[in-house]
Amino acid sequence: MRYAIRPRIRVVRDDGTIVIGPGKADLLEAIARVGSIRGAAEELGMSYMRAWTLVRTMNAAFRTPLIEKERGG
Repeated sequence: MRYAIRPRIRVVRDDGTIVIGPGKADLLEAIARVGSIRGAAEELGMSYMRAWTLVRTMNAAFRTPLIEKERGG
């Protein structure tokens, strides 16, 4: 039997909010790859609203937004 150690790193604010972690990093990568929040959410199997909530949390935690919104269609 083989084992592997896979550490998970999270940045957490004083209030317990996870600023960035593995799930949010996966979302950022998917947005970069797909080019849209909706497409990234579908690819990751999460709702569009959940993806937007995660993006808002990340954008609020950094000096400049990580994701800038642009109307598409």
